[in-house]
Amino acid sequence: MRWCGFLLFFALVAPVLAQQVVVQKDYVDLRTGPGRGYPVVEVALKSDSLQLLMQRTGWVKVQFRQQQLWLAATDLDYLYPPGAEQSITALWQADQGQRHWQLGLAAGDFAGTSYYQLSGSYLFSDVIAIELSAGQGSGQQASSQQYLLQLSVSPWPHWQVSPYLALGGGVLLTRPRTVLVQTEERTSPLATMEMGLNYPLTERAQATLRYRRALVSTDRDINEETNTWLIGLRLAF
Repeated sequence: MRWCGFLLFFALVAPVLAQQVVVQKDYVDLRTGPGRGYPVVEVALKSDSLQLLMQRTGWVKVQFRQQQLWLAATDLDYLYPPGAEQSITALWQADQGQRHWQLGLAAGDFAGTSYYQLSGSYLFSDVIAIELSAGQGSGQQASSQQYLLQLSVSPWPHWQVSPYLALGGGVLLTRPRTVLVQTEERTSPLATMEMGLNYPLTERAQATLRYRRALVSTDRDINEETNTWLIGLRLAF
């Protein structure tokens, strides 16, 4: 199940269209690598066209005259989409400022059982977000439900593949499936730590790959630990 999730994730995010922009500055330097220590090998002049490919910290990989080179992220202030009156940076900031909510749907594996999750997130900024989720697991011996509240931090939101870390907690409801013996339902508090990757598919949609480890408090002396793997989509609105 886990390997299927990885394969499906990369199949979803592989086809990505590059962003076309036009230089609106006298010139921008293009280097062989993402750093000041790499030499300048090309100069894009005003009205030249570039394709933005990916961002790494303070540098952006671009396609220029059949070469893949790097420019400083600060130069994005001088790159405009064709026909636009604002830079790509200004347009992105305006677009992000209007989208504080995300709706997510994911599927995967929870402790060896099939698991499905619906979530809603509020973005305080492009770095910090809070998410409320409800999940349903189904196995041969028991079914389960999780209700979680998590706070996430994405340190590098402008990366093409953006990692994040989330901490939170909630409750786990377990309903055993027994026929001969009547077993009571269990409600257990849990604490969670989640890591994941976000990848933009369109301006509003992104694919997500998520791994969550939870500590489940039980009536026994030893608490339980569970693992959850998820692949899904988020839609901003």
